[in-house]
Amino acid sequence: MPLARISIPSHLAAAKALALADAVHEALVSTCNVPANDRFQLVSRFEDKDMLLDPTFPEVERSADASIVEIIFLAGRSDDRKRSLYRAIVAGAVAAGFRSDDVMVTLIENSPIDWSLGRGEAYDRHGTT
Repeated sequence: MPLARISIPSHLAAAKALALADAVHEALVSTCNVPANDRFQLVSRFEDKDMLLDPTFPEVERSADASIVEIIFLAGRSDDRKRSLYRAIVAGAVAAGFRSDDVMVTLIENSPIDWSLGRGEAYDRHGTT
């Protein structure tokens, strides 16, 4: 039950933005066993003046297409699984026309009590609230 926030520069074509969102979802499905119908994403566009990204830290070369993917999901995935997720996201992004240096990914983990999927009820992965 991840929530992905994808921040992209405003000049990117809608098709390229959607391709990045698709790459993120496909990577979550293939590496983290997220169900295919568990897709919750927010794609936000920013003007250059509102996206302040160092062009070379740490030893990468970001272009004007640099984008950030933030994923909030339940804790418990191994470091190896997270590394696989990063690689899968970037591979999908590259297939969509992004440079690998232009895709930054950050993960934020939390617990089921930190989610309400609706009705004002806390999420319980075992079916009770």
